Amino acid sequence: MSEYVTVDVEFTDDADLAELYVNQLLATDGLEYYASESEGEVGSPVAQMLFAAVDGIQQLTVTEDCLTIRREPSAPWEAIIDEVRDALRDWYL
Repeated sequence: MSEYVTVDVEFTDDADLAELYVNQLLATDGLEYYASESEGEVGSPVAQMLFAAVDGIQQLTVTEDCLTIRREPSAPWEAIIDEVRDALRDWYL
């Protein structure tokens, strides 16, 4: 495991969708897709943690090293990204 958790953000053409690349293993069983917070609450441990810790996530896709997040339109990206980064650091370190 890396000493640090890094999150690199790539915004898409859709203003409410972003990809966050993480230097930690996020999923081991392939792609996970959560269409809503209620689906994420019974999903993988990482998905459960993110939906509980981060306000503004509408949909979440988790792969081995990437989180694809669709935000609530009123939620600012800066807050979501900071909260995801903090939550992942607490989770992995």
